[in-house]
Amino acid sequence: MFCYKCGEDNPDEAKYCRNCGALLKKEETAKKVEVLETQKNHQNNNQQQRTTTSTTTGSTSSNSSDSSAWIGCCCVGLIVVFILSALFSGI
Repeated sequence: MFCYKCGEDNPDEAKYCRNCGALLKKEETAKKVEVLETQKNHQNNNQQQRTTTSTTTGSTSSNSSDSSAWIGCCCVGLIVVFILSALFSGI
Protein backbone atom coordinates (compact mmCIF):
# COMPACT_ATOMS: atom_id res chain seq x y z
CA MET A 1 0.00 0.00 0.00
CA PHE A 2 1.37 3.42 -0.96
CA CYS A 3 1.14 6.43 1.34
CA TYR A 4 -1.10 9.18 -0.04
CA LYS A 5 1.15 11.83 1.47
CA CYS A 6 4.72 10.80 0.62
CA GLY A 7 4.31 7.84 -1.75
CA GLU A 8 6.20 5.35 0.46
CA ASP A 9 5.41 1.70 -0.18
CA ASN A 10 4.05 0.22 3.06
CA PRO A 11 2.80 -3.27 3.99
CA ASP A 12 -0.90 -3.81 3.23
CA GLU A 13 -1.80 -4.30 6.91
CA ALA A 14 -0.05 -1.08 8.06
CA LYS A 15 -2.19 1.63 9.64
CA TYR A 16 0.49 4.35 9.55
CA CYS A 17 3.16 5.19 6.99
CA ARG A 18 6.62 4.04 8.05
CA ASN A 19 8.19 7.05 6.34
CA CYS A 20 6.06 10.07 7.34
CA GLY A 21 3.67 8.61 9.94
CA ALA A 22 0.50 9.57 8.08
CA LEU A 23 -2.64 7.51 8.68
CA LEU A 24 -3.07 5.07 5.81
CA LYS A 25 -6.58 4.75 4.43
CA LYS A 26 -7.00 1.84 2.06
CA GLU A 27 -9.87 3.36 0.06
CA GLU A 28 -8.22 6.72 -0.61
CA THR A 29 -4.87 5.14 -1.40
CA ALA A 30 -6.41 2.75 -3.92
CA LYS A 31 -8.22 5.61 -5.64
CA LYS A 32 -5.09 7.78 -5.84
CA VAL A 33 -2.97 4.93 -7.21
CA GLU A 34 -5.62 4.28 -9.85
CA VAL A 35 -5.73 7.96 -10.82
CA LEU A 36 -1.92 8.16 -11.02
CA GLU A 37 -1.75 5.02 -13.15
CA THR A 38 -4.42 6.44 -15.47
CA GLN A 39 -2.50 9.71 -15.83
CA LYS A 40 0.72 7.79 -16.51
CA ASN A 41 -1.00 5.71 -19.19
CA HIS A 42 -2.33 8.86 -20.88
CA GLN A 43 1.16 10.40 -20.86
CA ASN A 44 2.68 7.24 -22.32
CA ASN A 45 0.02 7.12 -25.06
CA ASN A 46 0.63 10.78 -25.93
CA GLN A 47 4.38 10.20 -26.08
CA GLN A 48 3.92 7.14 -28.31
CA GLN A 49 1.68 9.14 -30.64
CA ARG A 50 4.29 11.91 -30.90
CA THR A 51 7.02 9.36 -31.58
CA THR A 52 4.92 7.71 -34.29
CA THR A 53 4.06 11.05 -35.86
CA SER A 54 7.64 12.32 -35.89
CA THR A 55 8.94 8.97 -37.19
CA THR A 56 6.54 9.04 -40.10
CA THR A 57 7.52 12.61 -40.96
CA GLY A 58 11.20 11.66 -40.97
CA SER A 59 12.31 13.61 -37.90
CA THR A 60 13.59 12.06 -34.72
CA SER A 61 11.84 12.51 -31.40
CA SER A 62 13.54 13.31 -28.14
CA ASN A 63 12.38 12.64 -24.64
CA SER A 64 11.52 15.60 -22.44
CA SER A 65 14.19 14.43 -19.98
CA ASP A 66 16.81 14.63 -22.76
CA SER A 67 15.66 18.15 -23.59
CA SER A 68 15.76 19.16 -19.94
CA ALA A 69 19.26 17.76 -19.57
CA TRP A 70 20.40 19.63 -22.68
CA ILE A 71 18.93 22.91 -21.45
CA GLY A 72 20.50 22.40 -18.02
CA CYS A 73 23.94 21.77 -19.52
CA CYS A 74 23.66 24.90 -21.67
CA CYS A 75 22.71 27.01 -18.65
CA VAL A 76 25.62 25.68 -16.61
CA GLY A 77 27.98 26.32 -19.53
CA LEU A 78 26.79 29.91 -19.87
CA ILE A 79 27.25 30.52 -16.15
CA VAL A 80 30.82 29.18 -16.32
CA VAL A 81 31.58 31.42 -19.32
CA PHE A 82 30.22 34.49 -17.51
CA ILE A 83 32.25 33.71 -14.37
CA LEU A 84 35.44 33.18 -16.37
CA SER A 85 34.92 36.36 -18.37
CA ALA A 86 34.32 38.33 -15.16
CA LEU A 87 37.51 36.92 -13.61
CA PHE A 88 39.73 37.63 -16.62
CA SER A 89 38.26 41.04 -17.46
CA GLY A 90 39.25 42.36 -14.04
CA ILE A 91 42.98 41.66 -14.58
